Amino acid sequence: MRTKITTLLATSLLLVLSALLAGSPASAAPGSAVSFTAQARAAGLTAAQAGALQDEVNRDLASLGGKQVAPNRIQLEGATLYLAVPGEAHPRDLTAGTGATPFYDPCAGGGADHLHMCAYSKTYYTGSELDMYSCKRYYVSTWSGPGSWDNEQSDGTVAYMYGPTGAFVYKTPPAPSWDATGNWSSVHSIVNC
Repeated sequence: MRTKITTLLATSLLLVLSALLAGSPASAAPGSAVSFTAQARAAGLTAAQAGALQDEVNRDLASLGGKQVAPNRIQLEGATLYLAVPGEAHPRDLTAGTGATPFYDPCAGGGADHLHMCAYSKTYYTGSELDMYSCKRYYVSTWSGPGSWDNEQSDGTVAYMYGPTGAFVYKTPPAPSWDATGNWSSVHSIVNC
């Protein structure tokens, strides 16, 4: 009898410890990749979509720095990167219903808001979006191939694009200016002013 009680207690203790060590999305620390994946799943993404999105976020964090603030949003100094769910044309708010403040995307709707420069990973203002609102160098090194940009900064402001070695590649026309069918293949960074 004593052996059965000891075995039952040991088994119960192991189950409790396993649950604590494994954690769950509901008990994940706010701001962790696990909690962002849980938010993405709650927003209707499949496990595969949520995983692919988090992989993309992790790649961008490693390349660009910044801080993940939502399942598909990275806050940089002076800019915000909005990531489209893999397979979707535009970023969308994946925090709805989580109690988080809904975001406003100044790059949504096919062009940048006034005083912003937006770079898009795909043509015709689609794909992931880099919203640049402070004068600084921003990296788009994880993008390649056809893309687009919209420069709606102060009238007359130009942006400069540079290759992987830092060599000058392109200077935009003065704001307001745009290119719906640009190409990121030779561009590694943008100085938006």
